[in-house]
Amino acid sequence: MVGTITRSDHSTQVTYHGHPLYYFAEDTKPGQTNGQGVNAFGASWYVVSPNGTPVTSAASGTASASAGSTSGGSGY
Repeated sequence: MVGTITRSDHSTQVTYHGHPLYYFAEDTKPGQTNGQGVNAFGASWYVVSPNGTPVTSAASGTASASAGSTSGGSGY
């Protein structure tokens, strides 16, 4: 289920279930999910569960980024 695609700039992008995976630039420590539920770049961004589905609930004990943030994607 994990794969890769070639992006338009010829770099490699990791995918899960065919969806590109990203990290959220404002997460600087392991376990942070500050980008959870951010609506940016035309979609909402969520952490991906081990089975490949988006985890759409808020993470407990972490701060959420503002909806206007465009610093990066969180996962799915």
